[in-house]
Amino acid sequence: MRHLKIFDTEKKGDILIVTPHGEGSAFRYQDLHMESNAIRQYMMKPENRHLVMDLGELTYFGSEFIGALVSIMRETRSRRGKACFCNANEQMHQVLRNMSLFKLWPHYDSQAEALASLESVENS
Repeated sequence: MRHLKIFDTEKKGDILIVTPHGEGSAFRYQDLHMESNAIRQYMMKPENRHLVMDLGELTYFGSEFIGALVSIMRETRSRRGKACFCNANEQMHQVLRNMSLFKLWPHYDSQAEALASLESVENS
């Protein structure tokens, strides 16, 4: 995947790990929109089935950023893949919980736990 300003990506088998970095409220809307679209398109490839959204490098995010994360995660779900969050700090964890997003996608304390949960889906 081409170099992105907001998101880092890494592949582990059929799992794509997306790590947003920086200050989630300071992104330019155009960059956020273009990059989230690029990741959604990348998730459409058959070799990208599952998604881990690693929030460990963010300190805060605004509503536009949450909307972009949700759109990426929905793309995974629409393709019958599994998605999850991991590494959210306490404040972000509370925001995501208040929005009931954990009812749609689980949260794990670490990337290793998130990967293990998705790998166990493949093995069951």
